[in-house]
Amino acid sequence: MNKPILMAAVALVALIGSSFAVPAFQMANAQYTGGGGPSGGIEQQLKLAREKVSSSQQSGAYGSGTPMLGTSINSTLLFIIILAIIFGGISAAFFIRSRSPTKEATS
Repeated sequence: MNKPILMAAVALVALIGSSFAVPAFQMANAQYTGGGGPSGGIEQQLKLAREKVSSSQQSGAYGSGTPMLGTSINSTLLFIIILAIIFGGISAAFFIRSRSPTKEATS
């Protein structure tokens, strides 16, 4: 590939990527400024943050309430064993397939 074409392609990808990145940065900034409305100041934000913390401590919440891999170590261990069996079987099949002699093509 010619060097000028390659540089033009890199510049094009950078421009397109930045056009997608700028709105994402603005959305990330919106969570700190109140979503477009006037923010009530740092005191109001601190008060709301304290209320959120006390609310989550009262309800005993440690997240969304949905466990990622199970509710106990036994179900997590079972999940890991099942995944190891599945991926181990797939890798064994590929290994056996690679070790078998190749067949000659018929004409």
